[in-house]
Amino acid sequence: MTTIAEERDEILQLLYRYNHTIDDGDAGAWADTWTEDGVFEGVLPDGARLTGREQLVGFASQVHGMRHVIANPVVDLDGDAARVRAYVFAIAAGRIIAAGAYDDTVVRTAAGWRFARRRFTPDPTAA
Repeated sequence: MTTIAEERDEILQLLYRYNHTIDDGDAGAWADTWTEDGVFEGVLPDGARLTGREQLVGFASQVHGMRHVIANPVVDLDGDAARVRAYVFAIAAGRIIAAGAYDDTVVRTAAGWRFARRRFTPDPTAA
């Protein structure tokens, strides 16, 4: 049986794998961090959601030239699910081009922890 600390570490590794795979341009591996019916909200300008592997791969295939960095993740475990909240920064050409927060639902699957839902909320821009 795994400990709470081991469970949290596995979830943190999921967060880091998510960042590295999208930054490396590996859309398939990035989509593997999600459940088959995973939902990504808040990243499209029109407010549309990305749902399912095909849409997630399509999105990740278009993201290039960035580094994603998460900070201050908080993992609240609840059996085979967890809520994860963290700050995120996207960096390109040495500058922060986006900043905000993630609010995630991750679930334990046969393949390990995966994102079931991720909501990105951008920080307000300075006036």
